[in-house]
Amino acid sequence: MDYIFVMRPTLFFPVWTVFLGGYHAKTIFDPGNPWENAVAVHSALLVVIAILLSLMMGAIFIFNQITDIETDRKNNKLFFIANNIINKKNATTEGTLLAIIALGIAFIIDYKLGLIFVLIFISCGIIYSFKPFSWKDKPILGVIANFLGGWSVAACGWIAAGASNWKFVVHAIPYAVGLVAVYLLTTLPDIPGDRSAKKITFGVRYGQKVTIYCAVGFELVTVVLAFLLNDYILFLPAIAALPLFLIAAIKQNMNDILRAIKFTVLFASLAVCVKYPAYFAVIVLVFFFSKWYYRRRFNLEYPRFAA
Repeated sequence: MDYIFVMRPTLFFPVWTVFLGGYHAKTIFDPGNPWENAVAVHSALLVVIAILLSLMMGAIFIFNQITDIETDRKNNKLFFIANNIINKKNATTEGTLLAIIALGIAFIIDYKLGLIFVLIFISCGIIYSFKPFSWKDKPILGVIANFLGGWSVAACGWIAAGASNWKFVVHAIPYAVGLVAVYLLTTLPDIPGDRSAKKITFGVRYGQKVTIYCAVGFELVTVVLAFLLNDYILFLPAIAALPLFLIAAIKQNMNDILRAIKFTVLFASLAVCVKYPAYFAVIVLVFFFSKWYYRRRFNLEYPRFAA
């Protein structure tokens, strides 16, 4: 199971949520369905694309850990590869196979889906993690890479619903902006390790206060864009999470920052669950299976909602 959890399935929650948010947006704002409204085919295709997206993101998370071995050791996290529980060669092989499978089947399903998967792989995988790019270690480029990744995942949802046009170019934007808001906060707990490894993330370059203020700004933009586009499956959780961002900005406390990260994802996921109740079962299954695994394997209480 180490080879499953090195893919970081608990990070699939925001990916699945944005994917299903994009899927729902397509059914509302572009209801035409080139899959001929065949419900069984449509539902099966949704599941297949969600699995392919999970494989692709799993590959990307593995590659990110491979390039972050030094800082993961210093930050005392993500120890699978950093502590040689899974050696670098095996991790590289796993990540490569996952990416090839996801890309290959995506192109077979739809060329637009294949192109979006390529964009995800390039933005979140290659230029985000690997030298000479390493955008994850650069303040503005890291933001751009996360924006492109978030936009691409939302666009995947549109295509899974049978996109017949390019409306998703606009409707995926607020999802990408919202992910950037959360991403900025995630750079803050890692500042000590990143600074010692000479990684200039947004948090390292601009400090905690400015980073939180920028995160609040992105969250506000998410609320406004979702409202203007009438995308209430995003608007409602975004506006519910906004007070947590404001509290973090006022108190400048790490516990409040972590709380804003976790509950923003939770609110968005629950909003999607209202439309797709089966997704709630998936969340519960992955959450508690992960808790059992980390407790049994490493005697850790993870994941958890406590800050």
